[in-house]
Amino acid sequence: MSVTETSIEVRLLNVAGAKTDGGDPTIDDAMPVFDFRVKLEEVEKRSGTAIFSFAFAISTKPSVAKIDLNGTVTVNGENAALEKLLQNDPDTKVPYLLKRVYQQVFLSAYLVSSMINVPHPPPGLLSPPTKT
Repeated sequence: MSVTETSIEVRLLNVAGAKTDGGDPTIDDAMPVFDFRVKLEEVEKRSGTAIFSFAFAISTKPSVAKIDLNGTVTVNGENAALEKLLQNDPDTKVPYLLKRVYQQVFLSAYLVSSMINVPHPPPGLLSPPTKT
């Protein structure tokens, strides 16, 4: 899918992060496992434009931190390109749109985790590790 077929505008409305009582991440050398929950709802759809609300909840195991991001994403393009964005990537089983939104909000999650001094989520959180 060509990037020129669609434009995606992500607007963050809320970014929050908190340490939890799961221990001190600086003591543990092991990187925590990240649990990622997502909610994506269509708010409006008309010819050539679709607006979605999204909410990402990122937590760790062991419970060290929780990061919440929510906002809206507006997608402009031809209807066929919009439908393709909503399909799942066959390799990851994650909709292409979610991957694109996460790419754009990742820096905010990284900054919040740095400010509260907890491990940051990986940039490829929505992609499974590649096998070598």
